[in-house]
Amino acid sequence: MKKNSKIAIVAGGTGGHIFPAISLLEQLISEKKEIIFFSDKRVKNIVNENKNLFKNKKVTLYTFEISRNFLNFFNFFGNLLKIFNILRKNNPKVVVSFGGYTSIPFLLISKILFKPIILHESNMIMGLANKLFYFFSKKVIFGWGGKKKNEKNKKIFYIRNPVRKKILNLRKKVKFNVNKKKINILIVGGSQGAAIFDKIIPESLNLLPYQIKKKLFIYHQCSKKNFDIVKKNYIKNKIKCSCRSFFNNLPDIMFKSKFIISRSGASTLSEIITLGKASILIPYKLAKNNHQEENAKWLEKNKASVIIKEDKLTKENLKNKILSFIKNKNILKKMSKNSFSLGDEDSLLKLSKIIY
Repeated sequence: MKKNSKIAIVAGGTGGHIFPAISLLEQLISEKKEIIFFSDKRVKNIVNENKNLFKNKKVTLYTFEISRNFLNFFNFFGNLLKIFNILRKNNPKVVVSFGGYTSIPFLLISKILFKPIILHESNMIMGLANKLFYFFSKKVIFGWGGKKKNEKNKKIFYIRNPVRKKILNLRKKVKFNVNKKKINILIVGGSQGAAIFDKIIPESLNLLPYQIKKKLFIYHQCSKKNFDIVKKNYIKNKIKCSCRSFFNNLPDIMFKSKFIISRSGASTLSEIITLGKASILIPYKLAKNNHQEENAKWLEKNKASVIIKEDKLTKENLKNKILSFIKNKNILKKMSKNSFSLGDEDSLLKLSKIIY
């Protein structure tokens, strides 16, 4: 086997797992490391959006059709055999997993081949794959929340979730100017959009006084199926907007937004605190182990956001929260500063050092 200098990165194909993995990939490429990147077929669109990274000669990408049902004998054992051959051939120095059910067969083979395993947990609540391999891991990195008091386990590290370098560069330009006449608001419902946002948020904004409405510019990342009706609602209510199912320039939009209305997946929240944005968070109520609400609670505890539970979300109470953010400039500025203080511009470097 070849000398083990490569790093294997494994991540499930949805935003919460793949985005921090891609941020690490970007950092390792800049350090001229060789990387084998594993994911599932759902990652196709995200790979296309980051093709400059995946086309780098130092990067080899493998994607698999991995079933959630591990009782699917032919799929599970067929993938195990493929993964065994790839890992044995490439002989990586370490396997870094960002979770998701996709990672389970990779971590199993990594253990069989005696490869050191590093687990990265982006959320407050540890996912199933990380729980299963916690005991077998060499290191465990928590990317959200504060360090637990009296933590003595030397294999546990607390490092903010990695974010894209574009976000880190914008962090250097952050100013807490809440007195701008134009009110930019970013609405983001996670990597798949959120249908409930598409209905209630335009209705809530329409309830605002006219003198405020005319100052608004709304960036709304909506679900594809609701795109036309969301845009028509804003136009009908004479609210200036840009609606997309995906914003390619999301970091720039986030940077110039006064505040953000969002779900509370760890990747989005990590970008929010890196740029020091106050937020109104509406956790997805069906998230596994209620991890979105737990993520949001940590921000609210640190006075960087307010939470509206999905069951209590109405156009009236959302309108009141939005109005309080717009009218109370000193409170908004303080929340923004609190948010900024939770971010860490050195998180990628710290993560890279721990891995290598």
